[in-house]
Amino acid sequence: MDRQTQRFGGLMSGVHGVDHLLKRLFPPLVPVWAAAFGFPLWKLGLLIGANSFGSAVGQAPMGVVSDRSDRRLLLSAGLALVGVSVAALGAIPLLDPAIPALTVAGSRFEGQFLLMLAVMVAAGLGSSVVHPAGYPLISANVPEGSRGVALGLWGSAAKFGDGLAPAMVGLLLVVLGWHEIVVAFGVLGVGYAVVLFVGLREFDTRPQEAPAGDCGGPEPLDRRRYLYPMLAVFAYFTVQISAANGVTVFLPQFVTSVYGYAFSILGYQLTPESTASFYYAALLLVAGGTQLITGHLVDVHDSRHVLIAYLVAGAAVLFILSAVALPPVGLFLVLAALGMTLWGLSPARDALIGDIAPAAREGRTFGYLWTGALLAAPSRPPSSATSATWPASRGRSPSSQA
Repeated sequence: MDRQTQRFGGLMSGVHGVDHLLKRLFPPLVPVWAAAFGFPLWKLGLLIGANSFGSAVGQAPMGVVSDRSDRRLLLSAGLALVGVSVAALGAIPLLDPAIPALTVAGSRFEGQFLLMLAVMVAAGLGSSVVHPAGYPLISANVPEGSRGVALGLWGSAAKFGDGLAPAMVGLLLVVLGWHEIVVAFGVLGVGYAVVLFVGLREFDTRPQEAPAGDCGGPEPLDRRRYLYPMLAVFAYFTVQISAANGVTVFLPQFVTSVYGYAFSILGYQLTPESTASFYYAALLLVAGGTQLITGHLVDVHDSRHVLIAYLVAGAAVLFILSAVALPPVGLFLVLAALGMTLWGLSPARDALIGDIAPAAREGRTFGYLWTGALLAAPSRPPSSATSATWPASRGRSPSSQA
């Protein structure tokens, strides 16, 4: 990878990292917002969901726009919208919005809450630009032999952003108010959007035109080479996101309830909840580092073979986690392997999509896939929220460990 490609890879990785950093800013603030506003947890969950919904529904139309406009401007504007929206969220407590309350199905929504809801949707819409504009930019500006490495940098930056956000919020809450933290993060997003707009000017950011057919219009696509492979990728993508979401939602509770490990280190007592958080953070950090390795593998091996190998290994790891009682070190190793196989495969997946999609339709392909998979994949197994219980025989409860 030459110096210019390295510069481009770093610039694009920063986009993905900042986007995920700003996305993961919100969940750690839920307890703070509950105390500050008095909102019930279901309302706070609605705020987080509004951000995810805006990101999901926006990616398909943004993919079409990405294939027709300068991606430098589109990507910079999207990230700037995220930053402005996040900063506005932090400024809302300082305002007295003259927005009347709204009552729906017996539930009252205050004007301040409605404004926060709108801002969260706007942040999600800004974030929806990142995938459909980012992937085609990587394809257009990174040589074939280095594309896997670039995709590895892109994917690992997202996971590092996921892990860094809650740690930064936890530290900053010691010295700052939550609204000051949110405004600062928003300013960071806007600042990086400016850096991105300036930095991309030396690269190819305009979309290719679709080849013309016999009648002068766009050449029709061969279904066997595009549509059917993409349907297979979509089915896999939906299942993979469903599994990843299930792990994201339930892993801390699973580790706490089933194992309940508590440790004493240097006179400090780590509760089962704290221990579960460390296990979870390790999973995400390992996932980020693994994507760098996967990127190198994709550059020397067929992305399909790499992807299948990860899927087989991931199924084996999930079976071990669900069926075997593990000691503390064994649990750490299995969770590290889960992070490697569940998220570490992303560069292989993205390289395969890029190989199948024509350059002139790459933006909308990624947009359609992300919107479809995010809306089709359940955020959690429907029955698990109401009926699932962890077998007590596999580990001790938190109370017995304290």
